[in-house]
Amino acid sequence: MKTKWFRALVGLSLAGLLTNACLPPSNPNPTATVDVIGTTAAQLASMMLTQTAAAYTPTPLPATDTPTPLFTDTPTLGPAPAVTEIPVISQSAACYSGPGPGYPLVSNLSELEQVIVMGVGSVPGWYVIENPYYGSLCWVSAEFVTFGPDFDPASLPTINPP
Repeated sequence: MKTKWFRALVGLSLAGLLTNACLPPSNPNPTATVDVIGTTAAQLASMMLTQTAAAYTPTPLPATDTPTPLFTDTPTLGPAPAVTEIPVISQSAACYSGPGPGYPLVSNLSELEQVIVMGVGSVPGWYVIENPYYGSLCWVSAEFVTFGPDFDPASLPTINPP
């Protein structure tokens, strides 16, 4: 009978040792590993999500010693200056890249087309105008250009053909 008790005691002791061996170790001062990079990233993201942009507050201009304006009578207007008419094309005309049909045709001008005369051609009988369709210079025969009474073609520069 003693041997039965002894065997039971040894069996229970072995069972207790095996059970204790399978349990996790008990540590009175556990040290957890800290994820420094993850923690820093989370703190940065939190800070970025909670910050607001500073509202723009304009700085007021400093006070100046500006004198108060004195009001005067409104001046009376004299007669209006004479309106200078813009030159027009008197009838349909061709506009060339130089003086005459020997140069390439740039465009055709319509009757009563208003034009800007840039100069007098160095070849007599031609004016250099700004092409109303393309903005480039072209040459038109003087017989097709009509000037207003106040327009002086002599004041225009002389332009040589290309």
